[in-house]
Order: sequence, then C-alpha cells, then structure tokens
Amino acid sequence: MSNFRRWWPKRLGAGDVSKELSQQADDMEAQRSIPGIRIKASGDNALVTVDLDEIGPEAQPLIMEEMAQQEGLAIFRGSVEHGYAMRAVASHLQCPRCKAQTRQQMANFIYATNIAPRAMFAPAGYFCTACPTVIVDENLIAVGLKEGYRFRAVVGIDYGRERDPDLFRTWNGHEPMYILDEEGRVMDLVTGDQRHSTERAHRRHAGRDSTTGKRRRRMAQQSRRRNRR
Repeated sequence: MSNFRRWWPKRLGAGDVSKELSQQADDMEAQRSIPGIRIKASGDNALVTVDLDEIGPEAQPLIMEEMAQQEGLAIFRGSVEHGYAMRAVASHLQCPRCKAQTRQQMANFIYATNIAPRAMFAPAGYFCTACPTVIVDENLIAVGLKEGYRFRAVVGIDYGRERDPDLFRTWNGHEPMYILDEEGRVMDLVTGDQRHSTERAHRRHAGRDSTTGKRRRRMAQQSRRRNRR
C-alpha cells in the first residue's frame, strides 16, 4: 500500500558489533545523504531502517528480496487470521493455537500509531507452519518507528500490490475491536477487558449525552411556556 511506509530493522551479531559500529560511525554522514536510509546505534545493537517509499515502487521488491537474503529468512507468502504478541505466549517457537512449530519470516507488519497506520518490513514474525497464526515481536517494530510516531498495536500483514492485506480476526486469543479515525483508518486495537472498558466508557458517555439532551429539552419547553404567558 502506497500510504504505508516500510521500515526494515537489522540487528547486528555481538561478535561484529565493534567493527560494524565503528564503520557505521565513519559512514554516518555519507549515508544520511542517501534517501530513505537511517542508522541508529544503541549500545551493542545497531538499527538500519530503509524507507522504501523514497526508493520507488519498481525497486522495492528487489530491495525487499535482498533484505530477506541478508537476514537469511524467507518472505512470508501465506495468509494470517490470528495474531499473538510474543509477550503473551509461553514460547514463540510453538503456535499457541495448534501447538505446531513456528518459522521466523520477513513480512510487512501493519501497525497503528498516534498519527496514521504504517507498515514495517521486518523479521518480526514467527508464523505457524500448520495454521494461519503469527506471533509478533512488537518490540522489534516499536524501536524502528520514525521520529514523532508512537507505537500502539500491530493489526495485520500487508502484501503490497499482490493482494489485499490481512487484518487479524483474533489478537491474543480474543476478538479485536478496531478503533478507526474519521477517514476509516485503523488507529488502535483493543480486546478483552480493554474492549469492555471502552464499551462501558461509551455507554457512560452516551448516557451523559442523553441526560444532557433531556435537560436541554426540558429547559426549552419551560422557556417556551414562559414566553407564552
């Protein structure tokens, strides 16, 4: 989807950290001049982000394939219905639904932010080998956000021009409720107690609106009666 920006995070192995960070520090200024490429060093890790929207749609598939090859991972080609946060499962190596093994793969993860939904091409998913389920490393996505954006929730998988995206039918084993903005864009995802709290808040808000409306109607009727006297 052209309205999503793709970001690719890459973590360096501990054995190569010193050499890589030194080289990256020397090349930082030069790389800043390359459109769409940013490097962020933090402790023993370095994060490389590539904004594919600035590279052009024709080159994007080739670059994504190259990224996947460098990671040594395949690009996810299936479909998903159920999503789980890594923090919510006992092991990301086993599917929480069918208990089959999972496989780490690259994918475009659609996520909600405080501004607009975006997508990140990242090795952040452990996909079930037997059913349409994925376990998501939300931390890997959150650290790659563009400045000014705040991470809220992963909501699905984007397949670019190949086909329509998959939005999760369940999240952490619960039916999700998607929060949309005025333009119909996904701004957040809530489940379980969060959903009930939201519904209760909406009912309270609706109740206040109803009470206020009745009070205003009574005041208008009283005013009309006074004017007729």
